[in-house]
Amino acid sequence: MAKKKSKKGFKVSKKTLSVVLLLTIIGVSMASLYYVNYLGNHAFDAKGTPTTILYNTQEDQSVKVVSYVQGDPLIVMRRMFTEDEVKTVYLLFTAMPGSVPENSYLVRSVASISEGVGRTKGPIILAREVTPWHKYMMGTKMIGSKTKPVVYMKTPNLGGTENKIVILNEGVVIIENSRFEDTILLSDFLRTVIIGVF
Repeated sequence: MAKKKSKKGFKVSKKTLSVVLLLTIIGVSMASLYYVNYLGNHAFDAKGTPTTILYNTQEDQSVKVVSYVQGDPLIVMRRMFTEDEVKTVYLLFTAMPGSVPENSYLVRSVASISEGVGRTKGPIILAREVTPWHKYMMGTKMIGSKTKPVVYMKTPNLGGTENKIVILNEGVVIIENSRFEDTILLSDFLRTVIIGVF
């Protein structure tokens, strides 16, 4: 009669398990941080070939609109902020430190866009200083979508080099300017588009 071979169990100490678990948590955390950082860095990446149109305001000033969305840019922008599915509008900016004149231009610009949204949809606008978390939310479409569109004020302190409005997609409009003073012109233009009087 053959003897049964005894099976030796593979034993792992609690200390080894703890180290493996800790290393796994650290690895997952680092991968998550990398992914969040990646999404944040690419939140404003443009895709496709843009259409550029110059519009003249009633004050005979010129506004450049660059659109990566097919269709009439004015209709695209108006729908972005007035459709029934729109629940919240995020207005993101970065103020200058201290009490400086540049911030007064931002305040007036925020007020102008808020008025346009308020007249068409009610008080659904959230004006906030932009953070990496906002960019991550844009990357995952938590905001910057058809239900939660974003207006991003790309002022000189955020790399703004040219006066233009960019329709990045159906959930993101960028108001870029080379001088803080010009935010008012572009914001007033967007307000008139939103309320449909342009």
